[in-house]
Amino acid sequence: MTRLITLTTDFGTQDGYVGAMKGRILSLYPQAQLVDISHDLEPQALLQASWCLARSVPQFPAETIHVAVIDPDVGSTRYPVLIRTAQQQWLIGPDNGIFTEVLKQQAAVEIYHIYRETAWWQAHQCFDGLALFAPVAASLAGGLLPSDIGHPIEQLVSLPNVPTRLERDRLIGEIQVFDRFGNAITNITADDLQHSVVTEIYCQGQYFPLVTHYAQGAEQTALALINSDGRLELSHYCGSARQLFGLQAKMEVVVKGRF
Repeated sequence: MTRLITLTTDFGTQDGYVGAMKGRILSLYPQAQLVDISHDLEPQALLQASWCLARSVPQFPAETIHVAVIDPDVGSTRYPVLIRTAQQQWLIGPDNGIFTEVLKQQAAVEIYHIYRETAWWQAHQCFDGLALFAPVAASLAGGLLPSDIGHPIEQLVSLPNVPTRLERDRLIGEIQVFDRFGNAITNITADDLQHSVVTEIYCQGQYFPLVTHYAQGAEQTALALINSDGRLELSHYCGSARQLFGLQAKMEVVVKGRF
């Protein structure tokens, strides 16, 4: 039976690491249909990885197996985990918070700490993508029971939740991540602004007029909008807001108006 297995890493494609994982999976389970979600994540960028998975995982059919390896603590005592979600998606990777955002959308119903003492595990201190997570995906696809892969646990590591704060006529948030276009994605949500009248949006002294789509910002160049993630995004029409305005993660974003 063919099983979908997706791969998400910060490995890039020039060094053969992704190719090695694919070869390992196919050697154990030749019927696998492999899908690349992304290998261009910034190195060790856990929050960026978490958002990448949140956008992608819900679009796949039930019983898809998702392998995610963004793992700055590889070789340490951090747990390798296998997770089954309420929407019947399987998540495999390090327990370091990379599944935080997707698990806000679909709760974890089963969590397993993956065994390392198995016939299919190849000991390695710096490439668990190949040594552990790839064979787990292949073994799960081939019918191995989760209880044979690991033992149940109840909690997972989550990335910190950074709340917005309301100060009279100002809602204050921050930039969290950037996409490849240099758009700054904030922790301010569509729900935060649903019943508000927004008058001004600023970051680092730069004014960002609120629009509904990118082309509306053609004359002003700087713009803000609610993106497909339901988050307030700071952008530049046909340019990189990150570069042009010197934006960085954790910079304060101020929305003025009536809330």
